[in-house]
Amino acid sequence: MKDPWLRDIVPQQKTGQSSFTHSRISCRNNNHAKECFHIAADRLRNVNRWNDFAGKPTAAFQVFDETGNSVYRPVQKNDYMRINIPGPGNPDSDGGDWVQVIELGEKQAEQQQLAFFTVRAASNPMVIATEASHFFDQPATSTFVVYRRQLTIMAAVFGRNEHSNLRTPNIITRIRNWLIYIGAQMGLANLQWKALTHGLLHYNQS
Repeated sequence: MKDPWLRDIVPQQKTGQSSFTHSRISCRNNNHAKECFHIAADRLRNVNRWNDFAGKPTAAFQVFDETGNSVYRPVQKNDYMRINIPGPGNPDSDGGDWVQVIELGEKQAEQQQLAFFTVRAASNPMVIATEASHFFDQPATSTFVVYRRQLTIMAAVFGRNEHSNLRTPNIITRIRNWLIYIGAQMGLANLQWKALTHGLLHYNQS
């Protein structure tokens, strides 16, 4: 990864699979670019509305605080996110897959702006559990980014160190996680993230 701003925030790829999905727009001038960036960055942090931005057939997301209470505000570091993907729910949890926000931040310069957060597979915060309640194992991360460089704005999702979660003793869950992992490698996850990155930049655009 050549861009130093992105290299600083995206975890290194060490094991398993990686992925990269993105959308871009070009703006008319500097003021327009800054305005578009702020709109997209606000959408990025408004995780509870991601299903609206991406479209109804995609996964639904809900933010929870560190104690497991659902919240309706911009996502913060250490928050949890419950993901309800289309298809079979997670038998080991409440039907959802869980991640936790491990990094969140922004950077500003005259011709560059960046908003991002990174999540890692996590256990359900509302139950006593030590293993991740997610189809990926805990080394896996996803970094969600809105990045302006001059007049170009990019929304992107970087997946790193992706492994199927086979730690659960429930064989049905292991089979489910493996099938979702295979589907992700075949491009189904890319369809989800492409819908989201496009929606962050284009939602309700006339």
